Amino acid sequence: MKIQDQVGHADWGLYSGLFSFGFLFIAFSDMGVNQFLTKSLASDRRSVDRFFPPLLSFKLLIGVVYPFVLVVLGWFLGYDRHQLYFLFLLCIVHAGNQLMAYFRAGFQAMQMFAIDGVLSIFERVVLLLLVAGLFFAGMNITGFIYMRVVTALLCGAAFYFLYTYVFGRVVPRWDYAEIKTALKMSFPFAIMTILYSVHDKVDQVMLERIAGAKENGLYAGAYRWLDAFSMYLWTVLPIFFARFAHYLRDHQAQEKLLHFGQVIAAIPMTFVSIFVFFYGEKLLFLFGESTPDEISTMTACLHGLFVAVWFNGVFAIFSTLLTATGHEKFVNRLAVVSIAINIVLNSIFIPRYGAVASAWTTVVSYIFLDLAYVVYIQFRIPVRIPWFQMAKLMLAGGVTAGVFFLGENFSIGWLLTSVGGGLALAGFSFLTGLLSREKIRSFTI
Repeated sequence: MKIQDQVGHADWGLYSGLFSFGFLFIAFSDMGVNQFLTKSLASDRRSVDRFFPPLLSFKLLIGVVYPFVLVVLGWFLGYDRHQLYFLFLLCIVHAGNQLMAYFRAGFQAMQMFAIDGVLSIFERVVLLLLVAGLFFAGMNITGFIYMRVVTALLCGAAFYFLYTYVFGRVVPRWDYAEIKTALKMSFPFAIMTILYSVHDKVDQVMLERIAGAKENGLYAGAYRWLDAFSMYLWTVLPIFFARFAHYLRDHQAQEKLLHFGQVIAAIPMTFVSIFVFFYGEKLLFLFGESTPDEISTMTACLHGLFVAVWFNGVFAIFSTLLTATGHEKFVNRLAVVSIAINIVLNSIFIPRYGAVASAWTTVVSYIFLDLAYVVYIQFRIPVRIPWFQMAKLMLAGGVTAGVFFLGENFSIGWLLTSVGGGLALAGFSFLTGLLSREKIRSFTI
């Protein structure tokens, strides 16, 4: 937020649009290899020596090619020379992040979730430390992009050395036969990566191209918080992805994981979504240079986006189950339909409502996906949907929202109200059995 406040909404909107455009095609720097590796190694650890070295050489190769491919695509979209230079640098960042995810996939597959959890935030910490220096040297969007490139390269190297320290030396090895086999098996994951990348980032690309960089900057100011809180899900759900893959033929174990994983994912997302609905403007505390109208637009975007966050918190575990157990094609088809809905709605409403339109089209697309997951699992997979548990989660959200409503109407203050809402949510969860000491202990172990 402070960086955006310093460089301005327009510059940040351009950066965000270019970053999102690179993200749309991030599959070019991955090709589904990361998820394939997690699933394969989790179910058969003997395949480490077979796949890891040749796929590492392939990852390095496509990581070099990917930025050049995106520059060509950006040129067709109408970006000028200066913007294409920024796009090239940001694609280096994406390629570095995908390389880091490749090494994390090895730790996830080996069930080393403590190490993976640390690595999931390591890159952010390094970036924060490097960017802190820019506030003293002079903050601008060019310097920030350079710091992102340096962070991606440093952390990619650090992850490699940590992996070799834990598992032994890994030397990239070109083996066309093994790479071809792996790519054929990872193709569904590559399609999934493309679809989910488009689903998550097409809003910002369309906003920047249709409504302008400043409007996209306002949306990005709100969307940042969706990304920040979703990092919890991005940390937790890969653990369940690896465990679902580990129990590939044990439907009873999958069902137990599904029920437990939904609670672990949903409860924190329920609290933050309700907080944002009542006190979303509190998250924009560093935008000291923004006008009241700009703050109002970002707050309105937050309200819509965190409805999507709540749905994702409750239902994302279903998608994780499907992708880990061989139902990638169905998930991909759903994503295509959801993207079409998103693009059509954005095309209609962005010219009239700007950033706020993108927030609510995101909600519509998430609702479609989440309900479709539930229907498919209910009728096609021998794993029971936790209907009663979902009812308790919704009731827990209602109790929490009630506390926030009373706190706001009796002017208790946002901090005390938030503490009360959190205690109410935790207390209700323990009283109804959604949470217990045994469940928490089993997850942390």
